[in-house]
Amino acid sequence: MAFRKLFAAVGTVLALGMGLHAQAAYPEKPIRLMVPWPAGGSSDAVARVIARHLQDRLKQPVIVDNKAGASGNIGTAEVARAAPDGYTLLLSSGPFSINPSLYRKLPYDAVRDFAPVAQIANIPSVLVVPASSPAQTMQEFAALARNPSKPLNVATPGSGSAQHLALELLRKKSSLAFNHVPYKGGAPALNDVLGAQVDAMMSGFPEAAPHIKGGKLRALAVTTPSRSTFLPNVPTLIELKLADAGTAGWNGIHVPARTPADIVKKLHDEINGILETPEVQQQLASLGFEVQRTSQQEFAAFVTQQMARWKEAVALSGAQVD
Repeated sequence: MAFRKLFAAVGTVLALGMGLHAQAAYPEKPIRLMVPWPAGGSSDAVARVIARHLQDRLKQPVIVDNKAGASGNIGTAEVARAAPDGYTLLLSSGPFSINPSLYRKLPYDAVRDFAPVAQIANIPSVLVVPASSPAQTMQEFAALARNPSKPLNVATPGSGSAQHLALELLRKKSSLAFNHVPYKGGAPALNDVLGAQVDAMMSGFPEAAPHIKGGKLRALAVTTPSRSTFLPNVPTLIELKLADAGTAGWNGIHVPARTPADIVKKLHDEINGILETPEVQQQLASLGFEVQRTSQQEFAAFVTQQMARWKEAVALSGAQVD
């Protein structure tokens, strides 16, 4: 009897030791970073910067897997179904917080099926006009847009996009008169605003940046809570009393819910360490992204706030996807 008790005790100690060893050994195999967008886009570029540095730190390959479709829902759903073991990560972004309100039905629950790991960056949206526009400032643009008999045509990358929803929040707060002109992507919208075929555009900053720098577009206001480091002389809609809260695109990392807390913390700490390095800060800045280093709790609160803000904007826009 005593022998059996001793044997059981030894077995328990060995099992605990093996468990501790398994936890300490993470990661023991390649990690997949799911990007639910096509290769070559801005989110993909951010993912590849993070993946390259993360694999150097973890001593395991971090493979970027692009699985685009349905505004990010296809790749996101695949991560929701993945094993919660730290070997499948999601490059989350603005649509992660928009789609729960935009789509009538999703193949995942953005709150229940995921755990937030770390925020990476914010992406300002900016209201731009062609260089030929008579509006030199946001105040002058607002004056032009207060004529209901002659509404301005304002482009966005598409119905239900973050830029479209930011535009609807602006419309609600300011009572400006404009027609929303949705395009199938930022590039064709930019082409038309550059050609002055539309009066203005609410654009993601990375896409508009070279044209602002080249003097072909004029930036009137940004949607971020505070002034963008990229456009320090351009006011925010909040300070102009044209918005109650800031909105911006963003990127971060989520993992399947029930991923062990020690693995989530390890990933969080490594990613924040990556974001501390001047090299990565410079790389992301060159892509038009403002680095955001936050705690796990701050990132979780940010995503929750974004979901609430976009829910209001979706309701205002009337946009809905079956």
